[in-house]
Amino acid sequence: MSALPVREGYRLWAPTYSAENAVSQLEAALVTEMTPPLAGLRLLDAGCGTGRRLRDCGAAMATGIDLSPEMIAGRADLDPAVRLLVGDVRALPLPDAGFDLVWCRLVIGHLPECEAAYAELGRVTAAGGQVIVTDFHPAAHAAGHRRTFRHGDDVHEVEHYVHALATHREAARAAGLRLTVVREAEIGPSVRSFYERAGRIALYDAHRGLPVVLALSLVKEDRCGS
Repeated sequence: MSALPVREGYRLWAPTYSAENAVSQLEAALVTEMTPPLAGLRLLDAGCGTGRRLRDCGAAMATGIDLSPEMIAGRADLDPAVRLLVGDVRALPLPDAGFDLVWCRLVIGHLPECEAAYAELGRVTAAGGQVIVTDFHPAAHAAGHRRTFRHGDDVHEVEHYVHALATHREAARAAGLRLTVVREAEIGPSVRSFYERAGRIALYDAHRGLPVVLALSLVKEDRCGS
């Protein structure tokens, strides 16, 4: 299976993107645990897809940006106050220090290098603000797992690049982001039902315990402070 370029892959995936899969469900649960109460915060979802994660999020201001116009056009029944924009995470069309919390979820792995993305995440985050980055776990890729989706009767792979934790850490540091928490999510009972519905329970037994999501929490340092 040859991997589709990111823009083409998400164009095809857009109509069915809102349906959860095992990886997205594990990722969502992990980010929920790592995210502080959103009341009063300015939230950016960089790589928001259809914006589904911003529905009823409770933030004082919520903005989503995605590379795919088709994803943005399929906005997930959101409050009109939620702003969705087409843009690249490596060149965000947003002002400096405009957000208290930034999500960048399962996006950076689609980039061959992550330095430019981290520079932008750092730029748009206010001093003391939090950035949560998730990525497809290197261990899952090493075990043969790939970023795939179903389109009609076909399964497509989307291009993906493996970034080690050390690479994330160094790119974040250069962007003024200090890594504070590292978490993993692994295949386990919470996603067994996905395998059952697909009639692949033997595969679940083989995958159980494999980490598939890497999650990082970072803080924007105030370089002008004492």
